[in-house]
Amino acid sequence: MRAPGPVSLLLVAAAAACANTGLGDAVRKDVADRMQTVEQPIAACYEAALVKNRKLRGEMTLAFVAAAKTGKFTDVRVTRNDLAGDPELEKCVVDQVSALALARPQKSQTAVTYPLDFAPIEQKK
Repeated sequence: MRAPGPVSLLLVAAAAACANTGLGDAVRKDVADRMQTVEQPIAACYEAALVKNRKLRGEMTLAFVAAAKTGKFTDVRVTRNDLAGDPELEKCVVDQVSALALARPQKSQTAVTYPLDFAPIEQKK
């Protein structure tokens, strides 16, 4: 089986992901910066999933808590998954995000909802 071509993982801007949550700009930026660090590992998981299902695309929305004082991302769970049917991809995403922590932890815990859009990049012929 041929490996899929390049993939696109759009980590939707934290401003949109955290909208209406009461998070300040600095926290939204910190969350977005942390999520950027796992973009490539998550894209690799998606690429592996495309080998099994080349039509796999859609949005996965995560909810998690950045713990008080440590900033560790805890209680990471998928609240929406348009890519249903691939539990390995879901587990990979949750595992990657669970390893993160805010660079500037807050005094109180911070609840975050974060959408991820998955789509293969169309190759030109």
